[in-house]
Parts: sequence; C-alpha cells; structure tokens
Amino acid sequence: MKKLVAEILAAWRRAERLASTLPAGSPEHDAAQRACDRLRDAYQELTHSGVAEALSVAEAKMLLRDAASDVEPDLTPAS
Repeated sequence: MKKLVAEILAAWRRAERLASTLPAGSPEHDAAQRACDRLRDAYQELTHSGVAEALSVAEAKMLLRDAASDVEPDLTPAS
C-alpha cells in the first residue's frame, strides 16, 4: 500500500510542476490542474481514511526507487 501512496504522491507532484509551467487558462494547464485535483483527492482519500499512512517526500522517493529496481530488467549478460 505504501508504494501505491508513494506513486500517487509522486504523480501529484509531477502534475503540479507541469501545471506551473503551462500558460494559465490553456487546455493543457486545465488538464494538468484537473489531474492535480484528482491525484490530491486520491492521496488524501488513502491517507485520511486510515487505509494508508501519509508519507514524507523522502519516504516516497525511497519507495519509488525500490519499486523501480523491482521492475528494471537485469542488464547483465547471461553466462
């Protein structure tokens, strides 16, 4: 569950950064803002409902690094 919360938090932060770079009122900005709102709501639903605990940014980054290493293919050649 913590990995899910970390992924949602990371996506929310990326969406906020993206929205801040887009012209206000543009369709792209509006879409990024809607994504921010939905991701924030999902994060709050998970953490405020007691289903999962809130994570610090550092915890989220660590969990995402661990998750990425779980899915990266082994790049070492076979013997």
